[in-house]
Amino acid sequence: MQKRYTLSILIVGLATALLSGASANTTLFNNDKLVQIGSVTLKITQVSPGITTQIIYGSTLNVKAGEYVLNPTTAPKNWAFCVDLDHVVHLNQTYTYELWLAYGRAGALLKQRDTFISGSNLNKKAAGFQVALWEIAHDHSLGNADHLNNGAFRYTADSTVVSHANSLLSATVGKADYYYLLRSTSGAQNLAMVPEPASLLALATGMVSLLARRRRTR
Repeated sequence: MQKRYTLSILIVGLATALLSGASANTTLFNNDKLVQIGSVTLKITQVSPGITTQIIYGSTLNVKAGEYVLNPTTAPKNWAFCVDLDHVVHLNQTYTYELWLAYGRAGALLKQRDTFISGSNLNKKAAGFQVALWEIAHDHSLGNADHLNNGAFRYTADSTVVSHANSLLSATVGKADYYYLLRSTSGAQNLAMVPEPASLLALATGMVSLLARRRRTR
């Protein structure tokens, strides 16, 4: 099973490189290569597990930091995390997103979700996870060093959350993996989630078929 998953990643990477005109950059993830694979319509029903806390991003803001619980109609999972503090979302409001396959440090962090947000103290673990992702989105992607006291995004409100976030940031230094980036088409926050191996394998198969058809056409 591990070999099949690894093979699917290699195929997706190869197909991504070969598909001309199918890649783009986002404001927050300029170093992540992206391929749009569809669109999804969903609602965010709650932020749980997580906590209400204070962050500094341009100004001091009170926010919910944690895991977004989704009520999808066509989404691949029922959870996601925010990667965009420049926009807002409202609970139980329907939003449409472009679904992109991305590759970067955010993916390495998202791969740790199932093992990290488990056991006890889930609310602060989820908040630490979200804080780490905001640091990656708003500082690492701009070339800034990991430091929750400096940079475009800052967080010092809760020492336990800071500890969780710093442990995740340390664990992902120099690492990258695939993830889904949900880019809002209606001015809402962009979101991110980790793709399942089965969906990656199906995507890889579809891309290989597309490449084969293009070669036959030529």
